[in-house]
Amino acid sequence: MLTRLSRRFQSTRALTVGDRVVITKRVDKSDINEFARLSGDTNPIHSGDRPLVHGIYLAGLVSGVIGTKLPGDGTVVVSKTLRFPNACYAGDLVKIEVEIQTIRKLVRCGFWCSVGDKVVMEGTADVINKRLTKNQTCNNTV
Repeated sequence: MLTRLSRRFQSTRALTVGDRVVITKRVDKSDINEFARLSGDTNPIHSGDRPLVHGIYLAGLVSGVIGTKLPGDGTVVVSKTLRFPNACYAGDLVKIEVEIQTIRKLVRCGFWCSVGDKVVMEGTADVINKRLTKNQTCNNTV
């Protein structure tokens, strides 16, 4: 019962600029191998003793946070920019942060993936979310 109530509250809560969520994920070799199999990207840099994590795999982790946590259910990404200033390897513990930056017709989310104190991916995503009403859009514009 409590889970259902929490989900209902989350799905009706208004989005606010500055809302933020942080999760962590350890990326292991099996994650990299499965992504290579599914995507067909079998570039040798993604295998061996210290395989490099696919950048698009990291982008997928961010999409998972955007679609399930913030803004959450009903969100569709319409554009995304990505930058990869540092490498991410198998075994790394990745911190994934998503923050609401603006709310207009589209919601702009900033995101960062980091390993320790190094950012391995950053960018923005413009999304549409079914929870936005015309009134929210006007009141939360930055």
